[in-house]
Amino acid sequence: MTRETLHILVGALLILAAPVLGYLFFSGDARTDATEGYNLTARYNQVDGVSIGTHVLLAGVPVGKVTRLEFDAAELQAILTFTIRDDIRLPRDTAALIASDGMLGGKHIKLDVGGAEEMLAPGDTFNYVQDSVIVEALLEKVILWAEESRAKAREEGGAETK
Repeated sequence: MTRETLHILVGALLILAAPVLGYLFFSGDARTDATEGYNLTARYNQVDGVSIGTHVLLAGVPVGKVTRLEFDAAELQAILTFTIRDDIRLPRDTAALIASDGMLGGKHIKLDVGGAEEMLAPGDTFNYVQDSVIVEALLEKVILWAEESRAKAREEGGAETK
């Protein structure tokens, strides 16, 4: 096979593949289209690190994804919409917690199943939520506490030597 023939074949392959890639690119958000199921919503004060496509986990297993992220200007809250698999039924008192995958990991929604006999129906809202914890803010508090403790220790040490 000559070099020209190889170039012609590669060019023909690209011309044939371009419409398929264009369709996949413009056909929607691949992160959310794959999730089939029913929608539930939750209202949070802080959703740092959560975006469309974030996994919803039950017992550590993905059972859905975040499919919509909105802001309620009247209540100053973020509204997340989750799509949960059809075969998963959640008690009404289930909590939707925003959790981290470790110190530097991403965020996910962790479902803590409650014990109510009544189940959440499609379109319902979680009554129990936990906002995202901002690691930087926690570290800042720890550092300030340590500096404060060190300053007190110096003061006490200086007072004893006088």
